[in-house]
Amino acid sequence: RKLSEEAFFISMISDYMRTQENKLPATPTLIMETSWEVCNKVGGIYTVLSTRVATMIELHGREALLFFGPKLDTPQKDFIPSRRKADLQLADHLTSETGIEVHIGSWDVVGKPRVALIAFQSLFSQKGDLYYEMWQEYGIRGEIGYGDYDDSCLFSLAVAKVMEAYAKLFPSEYPLAIFNEWTTGMGLLALRKWAPQINTLFITHATSVGRSIASNGKPLYSQLSNYDGNQMAEELGVMCKHQVERTAAHVADVFATVSEVTALEATQLIGRRPIVLPNGWEEGIIPSGHQLRSLRQSGRKAICHLAKTLYGSKIGEEPFIVATSGRCEYRNKGIDVFIDALRRLHSMAIERDIVALILVPSWVKEPRPELQVALASEVATTLPMQMPYITHELYDGLGNQILAHLHSLAENWGQKIYPIFIPDYLDGADGVLNISYYDLLPTLDLTVFASYYEPWGYTPLESIAFGVPTLTTDKAGFGMWAMENNTKNCLRYGAKALEREDDGFESLAESIAVKVGRFSSFPKEMVVQSKQRAKKLAQKASWHHFYAKYLEAYKLAINHNQSKES
Repeated sequence: RKLSEEAFFISMISDYMRTQENKLPATPTLIMETSWEVCNKVGGIYTVLSTRVATMIELHGREALLFFGPKLDTPQKDFIPSRRKADLQLADHLTSETGIEVHIGSWDVVGKPRVALIAFQSLFSQKGDLYYEMWQEYGIRGEIGYGDYDDSCLFSLAVAKVMEAYAKLFPSEYPLAIFNEWTTGMGLLALRKWAPQINTLFITHATSVGRSIASNGKPLYSQLSNYDGNQMAEELGVMCKHQVERTAAHVADVFATVSEVTALEATQLIGRRPIVLPNGWEEGIIPSGHQLRSLRQSGRKAICHLAKTLYGSKIGEEPFIVATSGRCEYRNKGIDVFIDALRRLHSMAIERDIVALILVPSWVKEPRPELQVALASEVATTLPMQMPYITHELYDGLGNQILAHLHSLAENWGQKIYPIFIPDYLDGADGVLNISYYDLLPTLDLTVFASYYEPWGYTPLESIAFGVPTLTTDKAGFGMWAMENNTKNCLRYGAKALEREDDGFESLAESIAVKVGRFSSFPKEMVVQSKQRAKKLAQKASWHHFYAKYLEAYKLAINHNQSKES
């Protein structure tokens, strides 16, 4: 870490120690945090928590933290079961006290935080009684829930029971429970009723109504002030989630979200102004310069081999590799715009072949067998495969919007522009590239995230942290932050946030195409400078900077709860 960052962190630790010495109720002595994504990677919340823990451990100590996640039937590779006698006894005690099976171990991320996985499934037999209690206390109608509602709510209720038992077993002067997203909201409400002495912080990373408005093609930003959260929740069929989320936001000692753009959304749709806790980055994840160069060399070789095998054509030795990635939300993540920008590039005079990766996990069935055989063969393919723009078979086939869009523009691909849709998680075992996402990032020349709805946006932050310049939009929380901290707002300085409105699809796609084409022709020294500036910008988003906001939130939560008790 740079000296300035070390000085900042030392200063923050000094401030923290002074509050401890003065015995001010500013920092919790026990932090329990829960999310559906603890040891269960689904989206960006996994990255928020897994990168934040190292800084938390440095400040609070490992024993003061305990994370709670769901115990699932599927393998959870990043959960390391503990073999320590004390942990096994703790798990047995909590299981006995609550009737809920608890597994104690650690999370296999930087810092190796302590974690409890909760087998919530046993609460299904008590669902009626538990939902009735929530209806009596808060007016929440659990019977209208559907989809992932029951799993989420029963998981969070199980967590609340275990948190209550854990806090009794290890009494603490200032205990704090952090709940992330609506999926844990009912647990917060239950904990408030069962153990009101525990201070609570509720963080919404995206409102259920706001996400639904955007996903259903309705104008979110120009009409935001006209929307009523309850009315829209009813109209869009997310009333069950909205009820839990809204009530948790109002009951919590502190309500927070991750960016100013989502704070405006939450204020309007939920009815309480949240504080902003921006998402940071753990620099310890970034490989050394030598490792990055090695990953780039081997990764580009694998990508070029994949592109040549799929398209059966001779691609230049140094193609320009651009990518987009993220959750499979076709409109919200701007994947539709990205594909249309590639179409426009086809008609432009570009100097280099462009390989465009779409790294979006979807309803994947298996790797394409014929592709795997061809990749393993020593004989190069000379003809394009059928549908050369996808690497895996999908259960929904052309029902997948990304694949359907690529297929509808098939005549544009294979001459200068080579899109490749990889719909599997890049965990190093996808069956085609077999390269993890973070190991793939250094191979890229540019990333594009044309987000329409993006409360924060870890993907562009990850990109610049690895020295890959990025295009994003001003509707992403990260994009807004980057505009404030990168006044040049251009790719030569590592990141550019493009203006994105409710309409304007055509102009945005055209702008992306022009900028990708232009950046692909940048001289080498200009690209190197852009990469260096990207890394420098990412350093400003270190958790060592952003975690100070959490310390302020903890103080607010403790003071708020104490004022209620007095």
